[in-house]
Amino acid sequence: MAEASAIPADDDKRPNDAISLATLLRPLGSHSESVRPFMPVLGGPRLYLLMLYAAVVIGSSIEFFMSQEIWYGNWEVYNTYVFTVAGFFVLMGVAMLFLTTGKAPTEEGTIKLPIPKPILWYLGLILVVINLIGLAGMGSDIGGWAVMLSVLALGGFVMMIMGMKSISNRDSVWLAVYGFALVLLVLMPVHEAFDVARSAPGDYPFTGLNLVLLAFGMSFALISLQFIKTRDGYLGAWVMGAMTIFLLAFHEQAGILSSGGYEPYDRALALIGIVFSFLPLVMYLWREKEYLSIWSKLRRANHMVHTGDYPGALVQADASVREASAAGVSHKFSLPWNMKGDVLYHMKEYSKAKSNYDIALEIDPEDSTTWCHLGNMYAFEGKRALALSAFDRSIQADPRNSYAWNNKGVVFTSLDWPEEALVCFNRAVALDPKNFDAFVNLAKTGVKLGRSDDAVLNYQKALAIKPHSKVAKEGLQREFYTGMCLDQIRGWEQMGLDTSYLRSILSQDPASFEKRSKEFLSSIVEQRTQLVIGGGQDKLDINAAIKGILNVASSSEKGATLERIMKDTNLTSEQLVLPIALLMKTNHLHFKRSGTHNVYVGTGKIPEKPALPSEPGADANPIAKRKERRARTVEESIEPTASVLHFGRSTKKKRKSK
Repeated sequence: MAEASAIPADDDKRPNDAISLATLLRPLGSHSESVRPFMPVLGGPRLYLLMLYAAVVIGSSIEFFMSQEIWYGNWEVYNTYVFTVAGFFVLMGVAMLFLTTGKAPTEEGTIKLPIPKPILWYLGLILVVINLIGLAGMGSDIGGWAVMLSVLALGGFVMMIMGMKSISNRDSVWLAVYGFALVLLVLMPVHEAFDVARSAPGDYPFTGLNLVLLAFGMSFALISLQFIKTRDGYLGAWVMGAMTIFLLAFHEQAGILSSGGYEPYDRALALIGIVFSFLPLVMYLWREKEYLSIWSKLRRANHMVHTGDYPGALVQADASVREASAAGVSHKFSLPWNMKGDVLYHMKEYSKAKSNYDIALEIDPEDSTTWCHLGNMYAFEGKRALALSAFDRSIQADPRNSYAWNNKGVVFTSLDWPEEALVCFNRAVALDPKNFDAFVNLAKTGVKLGRSDDAVLNYQKALAIKPHSKVAKEGLQREFYTGMCLDQIRGWEQMGLDTSYLRSILSQDPASFEKRSKEFLSSIVEQRTQLVIGGGQDKLDINAAIKGILNVASSSEKGATLERIMKDTNLTSEQLVLPIALLMKTNHLHFKRSGTHNVYVGTGKIPEKPALPSEPGADANPIAKRKERRARTVEESIEPTASVLHFGRSTKKKRKSK
């Protein structure tokens, strides 16, 4: 490629600057972990609620199993507290699951539920409402039948959790097993409390029936927890356990076998609720720890890419892929594959990088960043048609991806289509006014199109973003010089002179333009002096003309136009040639433009260099400044961007929840 010839593999610019765990707080209505693609998000209201629950349960456990005397107030107040707190956690758990966005896909070969999830949800809700109303209204009068109503209420609640659209069918099945296990465990104290198959005095709980219920209930509960795969599933299991504590307080609050205190059967039910809500909570936190470990490795890999430690970054990326696989999310979490592909891309192992990008895109076909990577790789390999197609897919996924627009413009530049490239670069800077590479490419494209003024403006904008940029500094000085040379040429052209010689010098040997322009001025002075000497009545008063021109040119800070000088001095453009040439030769005047149109005649010598923005720390210790310059990374002469990772904001179009 020409000016913007390739996309540097070691450019550290990205759509997002870094991975920040602080930006990963999940909202109350999180995205389902069963959907594909999946982005594990850490912390947030879910975690805070579970930690609050853990603190409350620990405090309540002291009251349940040690002494009721530490509670300040009477028994009714305490039970109301348990009823309210347990109800709050159950309600919040159901709300978080219900508000979770994204529908778990029903893929071929996966488990299918016998009843559609919406019907399962409504049936469960109806069962819960009817049985709780039945228990509240007549539970104290129906004796052992209250056991059936309690079991049906808990079973209906399990159906509600299974019917959540965000929970996969696989997790729903294991949640059904977990709910069945809870029912078996709950039956152990409940049947005793309601005098159904009660054990003999002194035998509780070590009877055959109770031991069978305990053994099967605990076994099914522990086994099912091992097969639940998502935090949504663990959240569902947790809220089921919390529901058993709510039912305990509900029985007392409704006056169903109310004893005025938590008797042994009540404490057994409370213990079941605490243990089997705490176990899913621990599993949830363990999964949180796994995701934190994956993110930590991705962060380290990202940092190592920035510092150029590609072998170390590859080790971390491989580890993140393995941990994602161990957590069961490697088939729906594209970022570890993307990160590994990115490292290989920087190592210029393009075939291996493409394999990882292909996996990432199979997981998430709308990943704008990965398509941008793929386009960069194709551009390096010279496959420009494929590169343009990949950048188009990146832009289609995220029309605001400034780096995809920039890199697409680079490919157009390599095809020698500067106008098309200009459109892309302009779009890139419109989307991201801090896109240094796009401003540099705009400047280089402006040079190619002969728009030196635009090039100077864009180099200035690039230098404002990166004051240390050697590319921007040299480009600005070069185009500033070229622009001043063109100003001189245009000035003489407005005065009717043939400047083809000067234009050829500027295009072929710009370094000698100043010397050749002096020769050009000398030839003008020599020719015009001879004309004036033999001029007769048209003989020009050179001294008066020079004085008049200087007065007009110095009357304004930006100088004066040729039209105004002719008007104020009553000289024709032909008569102005000699005095202006003499003044320019002695560095008293120069041509300059204001904006992009009129040529002005300004006083003084042509400035040799543009005023560059001062660098930070310009007044610092000279030794420290030298160390800083030595440590500064030497920039590439080409400025397109390899946009690598996108953390903290989305690189994809927002999908509508199904």
